[in-house]
Amino acid sequence: MKTELFEKFLNKFGKPAEGYVQSGGRFEMLGNHTDHNHGKTLASTCSLVIEGAYSKEENNQVRLVSEGQCEFEISLDNTDYVQETVDLSACFIRGIADYFKKHGYKYGGFSVYTKSNVPPGAGVSSSAAFEILLGKIFNALYNDNQIGILELCKAGQYAENNYFGKKSGLLDQIACASMGVSYIDFENIEKPQIEIIHNDFPGYQFVIVNTGKSHASLSHLYSSITSDMWNAAKKMGHEFLRECSKGELENIKPQLTEGEYNRAKHFFDENERVEKGRNCLKNNDYEGFLECVRGSEVSSRNLLKNAMVNDEYEGSLAEAIDISNAAMDNLGASKINGGGFGGSIICIVPISKLEQYVRIMKERYGENQVFIVSILNKAKE
Repeated sequence: MKTELFEKFLNKFGKPAEGYVQSGGRFEMLGNHTDHNHGKTLASTCSLVIEGAYSKEENNQVRLVSEGQCEFEISLDNTDYVQETVDLSACFIRGIADYFKKHGYKYGGFSVYTKSNVPPGAGVSSSAAFEILLGKIFNALYNDNQIGILELCKAGQYAENNYFGKKSGLLDQIACASMGVSYIDFENIEKPQIEIIHNDFPGYQFVIVNTGKSHASLSHLYSSITSDMWNAAKKMGHEFLRECSKGELENIKPQLTEGEYNRAKHFFDENERVEKGRNCLKNNDYEGFLECVRGSEVSSRNLLKNAMVNDEYEGSLAEAIDISNAAMDNLGASKINGGGFGGSIICIVPISKLEQYVRIMKERYGENQVFIVSILNKAKE
């Protein structure tokens, strides 16, 4: 694939590429809705990747060709936010360059030919994967690869928050950049603890199913989760739930709304599941890990309440999870992949059930909405 990409770069730009870069999408394993309260998560770099061949330009011009999607040119003479008229991808380039500028790093022009099989809208963070790709190019061409992965993640987050307008945390960027399963502890939000666990999960296949239920107009539902958790923490005398304890939660239960109590309880229980799941992965205890995933799904459905919108089961993530589990004869595990309410689910399917599973899920959700993926433990070429 690398050789093919270099040939396409040469044909398009009339000169040889200087380097090759890639970034994977991500899927969530455990830790649903914990990062915004300084909790713990397990997420994996995904085998669906965006890759690019690139070379340096002597001026501040960036020329980008995304195979089958878009082609544009922008100038980095000005890195301030502008309403992009060329392509929305341009906002990420300008935003990451601005982060580099503000933090004393070097940046400049480049040409890049990219190819991607990271599907947008399927819950695998295609935007974060693209941000990490861009950060790696600036790092290689202008900073001798001296900028650490966490700083590149922060640059991507900055661009997404301030130029794309999505107020995401660092989870997606870290998971896309890390190559493997990322255990992330956000107790210190500026310097999260990151441990990379390499595990191929033998005997099982990860499958992402995009339900087709849109995230549009659901921001108020996501906000209600964070608000309930922050309100619960405030009533315990703290800013974030990470500063509280389960004992404190039980003591003030009469003072909390049902949503505040349930969602705070999910936070504490989910942090415990992340720790257990981390140990299971390190000890190759796959059945123990599946139990953690099943517990997370039940908690998301019953405590977070992010598996349905307005308790409408038909077409919901809850229905998709039930269909998924039945399709593998309840031998694996399925859970929400990301924020919930709409979007995709991540499923861990025994290899012995995979053919049956894929057929059933494609019949229900469509040929192009079922993605067989794996943990990307190292760069693919």
